[in-house]
Amino acid sequence: MKSIFNKIRYYFEKQKLFNRVSLEQSNFSILDTETTGLNVSKGDKVISVASLKINNFKIQEDLFLDELVNPQIKIPEESTKIHNIKDEDVRDKPTLIEIEDKILKFLKKSVLVGHNIDFDINFLKNNAKGTNLANRMKVIQPIDTIFLTAGLYPDLESYELSNLCEHFNIQTDDQIRHSALGDCRITARLFLFLLNKAKEQGVNNIAGLVKLCKRGLSLHHIIKNAKNIH
Repeated sequence: MKSIFNKIRYYFEKQKLFNRVSLEQSNFSILDTETTGLNVSKGDKVISVASLKINNFKIQEDLFLDELVNPQIKIPEESTKIHNIKDEDVRDKPTLIEIEDKILKFLKKSVLVGHNIDFDINFLKNNAKGTNLANRMKVIQPIDTIFLTAGLYPDLESYELSNLCEHFNIQTDDQIRHSALGDCRITARLFLFLLNKAKEQGVNNIAGLVKLCKRGLSLHHIIKNAKNIH
């Protein structure tokens, strides 16, 4: 019962904060993971996690998290072909639970942002089950750049990250696609573009961004395909 009341209190405190703090005052943490596969319920694991900060509409290039993670299972060849992470790359690395405090510290006092962010949240929640990191992931209110884009641009043919960046002329060729930190930087550039567009439409706080995401989420073709976008 105490846990339920704590979640309710957290929800209302969060809503107050989202309405009060301006976009310029807000701290954002862009998050991305790489995994052994796409199905967390069938035992796939996180093998890389990265995050970087955005503050006052600027990417904090010198402030980032970039960690390889030992999944304690073999990485399938078909997955390695995508992210280029091999068993030998993670064999001597810490497990996710061993670095959960480091991840939590980095994400502290910021709004979590990602492209298909539920994918990353579900992996962290499942792989770090029973930890403070997993508990944080259960109550967090993220901003998904898929739904934020759809809220602002409901008629695009594709909401895949590379396609969006090409459509909006956002640079990607200086980053390694399907590396956690590379995808974080690309997502951060897309998010900054969307932040400015949202501000042009009169959105001034996090609550406004959440409202745009809900508008994007209401589009049925986005709901159907979002889980396959990563």
